[in-house]
Amino acid sequence: MSKEEKNMIVPELRFPEFKNSWSYPNGDELFEQISDKDHNSDLPILAITQEHGAIPRDKIDYNVSVTDKSIESYKVVQVGDFIISLRSFQGGIEYSEYKGLCSPAYIILRRKNESDVVNEFFKQYFKSKSFIRDLNKNLEGIRDGKMVSYKQFSDITIPKPNPLEQQKIASCLSSLDELVTAHTQKLDALKAHKKGLMQQLFPAEGEKIPKLRFKEFEESGEWKEKELGNCLISHPEYGLNAPAVPYSDSLPTYLRITDISEEGLFLKDDKVSVDREVTDDNYLEEGDIVLARTGASVGKSYKYRKEDGKLVFAGFLIRVKPDIGKLVSELLYQYLFTDRYWKWVAFTSQRSGQPGINGNEYASLQIPLPPSKEEQQIIADSLSSLDELITAQAEKIEQLKMHKKGLMQGLFPTIKA
Repeated sequence: MSKEEKNMIVPELRFPEFKNSWSYPNGDELFEQISDKDHNSDLPILAITQEHGAIPRDKIDYNVSVTDKSIESYKVVQVGDFIISLRSFQGGIEYSEYKGLCSPAYIILRRKNESDVVNEFFKQYFKSKSFIRDLNKNLEGIRDGKMVSYKQFSDITIPKPNPLEQQKIASCLSSLDELVTAHTQKLDALKAHKKGLMQQLFPAEGEKIPKLRFKEFEESGEWKEKELGNCLISHPEYGLNAPAVPYSDSLPTYLRITDISEEGLFLKDDKVSVDREVTDDNYLEEGDIVLARTGASVGKSYKYRKEDGKLVFAGFLIRVKPDIGKLVSELLYQYLFTDRYWKWVAFTSQRSGQPGINGNEYASLQIPLPPSKEEQQIIADSLSSLDELITAQAEKIEQLKMHKKGLMQGLFPTIKA
């Protein structure tokens, strides 16, 4: 495509006050490569992350040690610089709002013409799906150690409207970012509230009465610890030992450890099946809970929900079936997210090889229970209602992210080679 033809391309969505054409310079016409190593070692060392961009390491959980000698070769990053990430194939180019130092392995980009380039516009564009594709299209086997070079960036055609339109697009997209951030903070607050509530609704280790109790149960007496195995209708059961196959409507849906989120939800986007004869006993039922028995996910749990469809559970999961006369399934499920439970997991799962907990060990788990099933139920209901709020909030954030993704596709033009 000729330069004249490119200059005729405009995005699908456009603010009505802008009618002029866009220009399409190459990357090196807008940004130069910077390798300034003349620095004061007191500058903060920056972590280059997809979540936070370039950020001082002490502001996030980033435990990578650096020697004083190696810092001598580090490059200076100024506020407003862009950095080609080592994992650019996943998330494009990162932006820095901090002055600091970064590893010489990174490529630092700085705008050439300050009056003609609005950093916030390119901060958004460098995260677009089409740009990430263009940045990495000639990098075969990037995951094996190949990296994007400045030359590759220089050869990319980059869309550039006039500065006023750049700012308008940037403001539109950044307002969505702010909305996502606000809703994420609300989600974090809900999770923190639930965690604090759980610590009060279940007795602390060594105690027999919780700090917080519903009024109607204040005189109900002490809680007692019972072995999980004595509260089940059968001994913990192992799942089906069979490989997963691509999902098919004609085959049973297979639930593996990797199909369970950290929040205990079934991840439906990448469902798989199992091509094996199964019986009714292989399917999960209402009230069933499965627990991961080995590896880094040991202790993780999922409580079956009918809305997830019929599920066969895999061999690295152990099913427990609470006896409804003794144990409310939802209360057990909520207990499996307490710090006390995870302390037990850390202790019990210790092995000479990878961590693991077998069915007998899960059956020996001590669970604190109130005197009545009614109190179990009201605690379970209060916590599960919070889960519903948390899930709804998380879905709202995903919808906002999807809306932004669609908006970016409309606000940035697609350039064909």
